[in-house]
Amino acid sequence: MSKTTQLFIGLRRENGQIGYLSESLKIPEFFELIRPTEEKGSNLVDFSPVIEALHSIHEKSVEQSIREKYNSVFNYWQESNSYSNLQIKLPKFENLSILSNELINSLQFKINKLNKDFSHRRTGDIDKNLEVIRNIENSTNAYIDILLCFIHSKASLEIESFQKDVVLTQYCDYIQGIVSNLFNKVVEYSTWNNNFNINDSSLLYYLAFNDNKEINYYTKLLPSFDDSQDLKLLLLKKSIPQNSYNYQNEQTTKIEVEYRNPLEQELEMARILRDLCYKITSVSKLIKRLQKGDVTWNPSEDLVEELKRLISNT
Repeated sequence: MSKTTQLFIGLRRENGQIGYLSESLKIPEFFELIRPTEEKGSNLVDFSPVIEALHSIHEKSVEQSIREKYNSVFNYWQESNSYSNLQIKLPKFENLSILSNELINSLQFKINKLNKDFSHRRTGDIDKNLEVIRNIENSTNAYIDILLCFIHSKASLEIESFQKDVVLTQYCDYIQGIVSNLFNKVVEYSTWNNNFNINDSSLLYYLAFNDNKEINYYTKLLPSFDDSQDLKLLLLKKSIPQNSYNYQNEQTTKIEVEYRNPLEQELEMARILRDLCYKITSVSKLIKRLQKGDVTWNPSEDLVEELKRLISNT
């Protein structure tokens, strides 16, 4: 037991955080809930405590118009999860699938509308943009929670079915596309030419000089970008040296670096979208790993209790 606990606590996220990002919960990456066994193959740990912990946080921020459906799906999942008889669980899973699909479609409609309300910082109101991103954050967190309910129920019934699944992949690809696109817009990275927009206006240059420890957690999310590049050096290389003389009449060369200072609202939007990107990527990796097969469902009560202890120690 102690070995397993140490493994969970020792897991570290791709963005350097041990907790579940902004919620600061001690939850392993979703794909790391699949763990190799002593024999051939891997086990997916019963991660119901994870879903319960996330719901307890996100339920407070979900918009009133979808909160009832969100809670209905969670309550139905929780009630269905209490049964062990397959003949009882199967029809309940079918109903859960219907409820989940309906809510996901409603959330997609809402997120699409919010996405259209977002505008460029030069043409839109920064406070309205931040409100849009925060609403997208709340809807996306609910979206991910529903996906996890869906994945959990499907895995507990017939984990092999993931090898033929396309629906969950499509749901995940949809939200990943929306959030990634918004992230690129906020940090002003062009996917058309895989480079930053003109005039070095990206807020990432500001972070490179003022919060360099965090910068890699942002650049890792940029498509076709070599995150080993140093943004400071990139700006230095673009600078034009200026020759002059010092007070001792010795020739000197001066290099000036210029970058834009973003507003606090921009930095907050970038942080929110960064966290969402990592969350969605983690779910996507879980689904893709299950699609490969050779994974069995592990309903061990000891592991469930271990997850509960891990989360409660946050």
